[in-house]
Amino acid sequence: MDQERERFVVITGGPGSGRSTLVDRLRGMGHARSVEAGRGVIQDQVAIGGSALPWADPALFAELMPCWELRSHRTAAGQAGPVFFDRGVPDVVGCPRWPHRERPLLPTA
Repeated sequence: MDQERERFVVITGGPGSGRSTLVDRLRGMGHARSVEAGRGVIQDQVAIGGSALPWADPALFAELMPCWELRSHRTAAGQAGPVFFDRGVPDVVGCPRWPHRERPLLPTA
């Protein structure tokens, strides 16, 4: 885990802040990267004709985002060198604060 902590770089920021552009540019320079969870879920759901889309079932979409992010971390663990993430787990776990969420993804302390 300590080695991963040193290799994993999370780029975070609000919509339109240039995160994805930066991460894509780093990929173009040969660095490993992880697709932002929301984009990944949308791409997968469109490919399979699924309904977990922010415009179709926002609650289900928000539930799948942490799964995507955790899978991305497991995949990145097997990659050499630095891995750049377009947002991170805290960004995704923040989805319960979205108005459409009925219950939090993590229990409160």
